[in-house]
Amino acid sequence: MYTVEMDHDEIEINVLDDAGFNDDLRIIIYDDIVFIAQHDPENDLDNIIQISPEMWDELVSAINSPEGAFRTVKEQL
Repeated sequence: MYTVEMDHDEIEINVLDDAGFNDDLRIIIYDDIVFIAQHDPENDLDNIIQISPEMWDELVSAINSPEGAFRTVKEQL
C-alpha cells in the first residue's frame, strides 16, 4: 500500500510494508531536492538520504529497466 499527498511545494509518498516487517518508507519531493526516509525504531531515529530530482527520475526509470548501463539525456527547451 502507498499514499501520495501533494501540497503547493511538496509531494510526500509513503510506502507501507503490507506484511508489517519493515517500517514505512517516506519520500519527500521538492523542486530542488528529494529526501528518502525510514524510521529506525531500535535507535529511535530516522535514516535519511538526500538526492537530486534528476537522481530520483533516474531511479524511477531504472525500476523497470533491463540489466545494463544507461544514460539519460535532458531535453533542451
